[in-house]
Amino acid sequence: MEAVTPVVLAGGQGTRLGGVNKALLEIGGQRVIDRLLAALRPLGTPIVIVSNDDSLRGLPDTVVVRDVEPRAGALMGLYSGLRVVRTPLATATACDMPFVSTALLRVLLALAEGVDAVVPVIGEQPEPLHAVYRPSCLPAIEAALAAGRKRLLAFFEAVRVRYVPEAELRRWDPELRSFLNVNWPDDLTRARALGT
Repeated sequence: MEAVTPVVLAGGQGTRLGGVNKALLEIGGQRVIDRLLAALRPLGTPIVIVSNDDSLRGLPDTVVVRDVEPRAGALMGLYSGLRVVRTPLATATACDMPFVSTALLRVLLALAEGVDAVVPVIGEQPEPLHAVYRPSCLPAIEAALAAGRKRLLAFFEAVRVRYVPEAELRRWDPELRSFLNVNWPDDLTRARALGT
């Protein structure tokens, strides 16, 4: 398999959870960021963390980079992370995903031949923050950002994307726990129930 650099987007403000750094929330006695890094380390190191918050500096096997433009959204975060990737492939996950699956990411990576991105789909909804990208996406992301398009999916029409349907994902993650984001207080309650 081609070499991989995991990228973690940690530039959000956590406003829906009262402005807390979601990466530092505890679930099952571990911080979310520590759980996430443990799942990503087997794929490759160093892990690139895109963050404007110095509290995430100094974690083992990581390098922290700042957003090219702070508070400009997740697409800017992906762009900022991919810019420093020197491997053929990168995984992209959000810092508030406590149950990311190493096995499922390996499945997605194995599907990356001949495409620029491998993106899971749950129902009809693409999941661009539990996905695989090549640095070849950078020109398309740059063009989308230059046009003022900030949605994570804004550049997909300009690159080769392999979508992975929910039925296939469930073979590796039957309850789709990998895709649980801790965005709201209810999400945190659910994650803590699952993480005990």
